[in-house]
Amino acid sequence: MINIVIGLDVHKRSVYATVMENNGDIIIQRNMENNIEMVNEFLSDYRDHDIVIESSTSGKYLCKELLKLNYKIHLINPSKVPEIYNNYKKTDKEDSFQLADVFRKGGMKEIYIPSEEIENIRSLVRYRHSLGEEITLKKNKVHALLTSYGIIIKATDPFGKKGLKEIENNYNNLNYSDKIVLRSLLNDISYIKDMEKEIETEISSISYNSNDTKLLMTIPGVNFYTAAGILSEIGTINRFDNKLKFASYTGLIPGEYSSGERIIKGHITKHGPSLLRFFLVETAHSLIKYTKKFKSKYLSIVRRLGKKRSIIAIARILAETIYAMLKNNVRYIERERTETVNPDELYFKRLEELSLKKINNMRRIAKNGNVHDDSANLIYHRGIKDC
Repeated sequence: MINIVIGLDVHKRSVYATVMENNGDIIIQRNMENNIEMVNEFLSDYRDHDIVIESSTSGKYLCKELLKLNYKIHLINPSKVPEIYNNYKKTDKEDSFQLADVFRKGGMKEIYIPSEEIENIRSLVRYRHSLGEEITLKKNKVHALLTSYGIIIKATDPFGKKGLKEIENNYNNLNYSDKIVLRSLLNDISYIKDMEKEIETEISSISYNSNDTKLLMTIPGVNFYTAAGILSEIGTINRFDNKLKFASYTGLIPGEYSSGERIIKGHITKHGPSLLRFFLVETAHSLIKYTKKFKSKYLSIVRRLGKKRSIIAIARILAETIYAMLKNNVRYIERERTETVNPDELYFKRLEELSLKKINNMRRIAKNGNVHDDSANLIYHRGIKDC
């Protein structure tokens, strides 16, 4: 059988295909409608051959549909391929040709294609995160509006029952138009909170049977939402050969600029998913306060690097710890206990209790949807992170 590779340049309404032999000879080039039935009919003669698609929004959709039909799909990032990204000639025909040509030469790094289950969790977590950002924006607008009238809410939580009661008592101090704005903002906040609870319930239902989720929840500061977020952005830990490659994927390693004997370390690369870095850094803030291991590491480097860079360093150590936990199927508590010369059993007993409490909380939410306010945010109780 002649080895063939097919490059597909996918757009919202059209797909341009180049079918190429392994020696570079073009068998056929064709433009067609972006319709899965039509594309499947065209590709049916090449089912056992490699198909290359770039990672655009439309490309990812077609990729998923073709995977369901058992095609051999390779997803690539064109910005990482100079022959495509820097090509002065940008046409659908040329792009599809370059996709096939570069792949047959072996000069293309593929993008990981997550399973449907991981895609589902990833979509929910990213949407839940966006809701959190949106509600923060609206709360800030409420604060700004009230401050412009000299109104200060004394309640600990301005948007809890007591806080909302204070806002209601000051409602008549606002002019007509600002009353409408305030009422609209408060309604939006209430609606977003309900949406957050609905999304969290769905995340807990999907994640409850995941052993990896329960493993990560043994880390103080990691609840089911954070664990699901980290795992959905990782995909599968087995695609990383070692902890250094995983740390590189998180974007928490410094860039390096070397020439001759001169080596310069720069800022972190910020490659990989930004949401994964967000979860790691937020968890790092918890760990330096409420775990002995990470607090000790933080204090040993903070005077040398400063607070911000030290937190990033802790987040990278956390990433490597997570890699080891998932790779070896080991809980955080067991891992820290084996690394401790004289383990404080009362401390580890407390960590065990918190871990079990978080799992029970996830079970309760998955079962009846009883989500507490801000359950996915950073809330502390009695010195150690509760969820």
